[in-house]
Amino acid sequence: MATYNFLKQAEIYIVYGGSRYRLDVSEDISFGQTFTDKTYAQRTLHEQHKLFDASSIKVANAADFSFTIPALSTNQMDVIFNLLVDFKTGTTTLNTFDLYIKLPNDVYKLRNCVITNGAFLIEKLQELKLTITGEASQLTRGATLPTASTDPAVTEVAYGTRTRQQLEHLLVRVGSTTLNAGVYKVSIELQNNITWLKHETVNKALVVSSTATSMYPSNFSLEKRSLAGSIGQYVSSDSNSDVQEWKTAQSIVIQAGKSAELGFQFDLSNCSFTNRNNVSSVFTQSYDWKMNANPTDLGSVIKFNNIT
Repeated sequence: MATYNFLKQAEIYIVYGGSRYRLDVSEDISFGQTFTDKTYAQRTLHEQHKLFDASSIKVANAADFSFTIPALSTNQMDVIFNLLVDFKTGTTTLNTFDLYIKLPNDVYKLRNCVITNGAFLIEKLQELKLTITGEASQLTRGATLPTASTDPAVTEVAYGTRTRQQLEHLLVRVGSTTLNAGVYKVSIELQNNITWLKHETVNKALVVSSTATSMYPSNFSLEKRSLAGSIGQYVSSDSNSDVQEWKTAQSIVIQAGKSAELGFQFDLSNCSFTNRNNVSSVFTQSYDWKMNANPTDLGSVIKFNNIT
């Protein structure tokens, strides 16, 4: 009898820098890859009856993946946080890694992965979460999950006891104004805009005979980075004077986690915001902000559990 794969049974692993890490992924896992089908006409002067185009499939598009992980009180989440934030040492290129999705009767592998988006989810009475979106060179099924016993170059990082962080401490400051009273949502998103380099050549096309020999993307360039977000606050009699305003050259400080030392921490300078009034049963205001500064080390202004 056939055995089916269920998403709830999936285990997610990252292999990076010679180490294997298991991620505490509980929801929103998705991944896939498509191929480009270039059609050409078969109808000719002598064969007018061939009305259907034929396919030429030689090129793979970049694979994509996304998942959501909870913020932990210990350092097991550091590897994915650092892959989102940090450059490859001595360059302005993002670090890459391999991602494995292990199921009871299958293992999928995403090779040469890069994180293109990280959304920090901060909601009252909820666990802190980080949603990761990225792209990869190639997706394969039937891969082998590397272990220390099968690959001496791989170190298995112990899974250990994991404690998820609830939002118990929240500090939001825009300029010199602390907004804690009435803040009901905070969203922050870091975008790494990449472009995959052209990987189609005549020589490679000549040897394509199957999926395995298709032309897969392999290298990319980082074009731009963006850090932006939104702060929602109820408008009350003691609200600040920013309602329906805009400002530039503002600092933004956000601390969200179990305490002032544990959780997500943003200490940003040279930000701009536009503030708009939202008309509903209860009036609210929304700070839509972006960072305009160019820190040489993004990890010095964005931290997780006070770890750079």
